[in-house]
Amino acid sequence: MSSTELKEKLLNLTRKVDTLRKRYLALQSENREMKRTLECQAIEIEKLEKEIAQLKIDNEFLRVAHTVPRDPEVVAKYKKQVAKMVRDIDRCIKQLNA
Repeated sequence: MSSTELKEKLLNLTRKVDTLRKRYLALQSENREMKRTLECQAIEIEKLEKEIAQLKIDNEFLRVAHTVPRDPEVVAKYKKQVAKMVRDIDRCIKQLNA
């Protein structure tokens, strides 16, 4: 093989290496961006899950509030149930914050 052919092959190989290096750097950049997007989506999911939990609690409260009759004994019973729910909610919040 002549020195000219070797130089051409070396030049060709150098071009291929440069191309692969550029592709590698581009893929690294894309990977970092995807990781950032994934982190943002995970935060959004967590926020929405908390919102869903709160809406379920609100829904349960409203459901109970609309079924309360005007009888004082029944009202006292429901107040105890609501107080228990509030304690349960506080316990859950403490567990979430722990």
